[in-house]
Amino acid sequence: MVEPSFSERENEGEWAHQPVLVQEVLVALGCQPQAKKIYLDCTVGMGGHTEAILAATAPEGRVVGLDRDEEALALAEKRLRPHRDRIILRKGSFKELPEISAELNLKEVDGILFDLGVSSLHLDRAERGFSFQKPGPLDMRMDQTQQETAADLIDRASERELADIIRTYGEERWAKRIASAIVRFRSENGPITRTEELEGIIWRAYPAKQRHGRIHPATRTFQALRMVVNREMTQLEAGLEAALSLLAVGGRLVVISFHSLEDRFVKQMFKKWAMQEPRRFINLYKKPIQAGPEEVSRNQRARSAKLRSLERAA
Repeated sequence: MVEPSFSERENEGEWAHQPVLVQEVLVALGCQPQAKKIYLDCTVGMGGHTEAILAATAPEGRVVGLDRDEEALALAEKRLRPHRDRIILRKGSFKELPEISAELNLKEVDGILFDLGVSSLHLDRAERGFSFQKPGPLDMRMDQTQQETAADLIDRASERELADIIRTYGEERWAKRIASAIVRFRSENGPITRTEELEGIIWRAYPAKQRHGRIHPATRTFQALRMVVNREMTQLEAGLEAALSLLAVGGRLVVISFHSLEDRFVKQMFKKWAMQEPRRFINLYKKPIQAGPEEVSRNQRARSAKLRSLERAA
């Protein structure tokens, strides 16, 4: 039996999305009313940041919104219907940004936003399999047309590969123990196909004294598997490179990350670009912008959010 760890909601299936650092995003992008500017939201999700950008730049500002999740795009389209004359939505990943911009004849934009990680749509829908807090299929695909799921990854990967994934992408101290437990369970019981199965395996693999820390033992492993299933770091690198080539002079690139691996990567990329000669880019913030206590009290997801911004100066 899996040890208790699931906190069931009273109204299963109901969810709400609160975008993080909304005002900070608007400032970082330099949004102003009546400005005839074009913005690119590369992670439109359910449209929270996009809606705020459209409101802040009304009536002239326009937004192109991308997402690889068709369900998210459908919800965003409904939410953004009042602004339909100023919004274009497209399904696509970060790596597809050059093709999408060419299709739309989008040569340069004034602001670009990446809001990394997962949304409430993913975490609160049990059938999407992103959360260890909800029993469901071990899926984790942001793009449901993609073939490989988290269950497929766990089934094919060797113990060493699993340990490397969990250590590298989850920064998990007990990666080797967890990988060994997964492979042992797999060999004795067959494929691991459910979130609650994997959560229980990780719980039992963790040293007993370490099970009740600040975060649940399964957090880092689920994060690592999600990142690999969706090729998030590869997508991020390609997306940032493509975004940089689209920025107009004075345009700003804004990235919100939610864990140290992503934030370190963005920090390094921004630093590299800002130091290149001739100096074409300016790092706007010496330290990342983070949510204040009031926002964190309203939205716990904001606690780990870090915002960085880069401006094209020439």
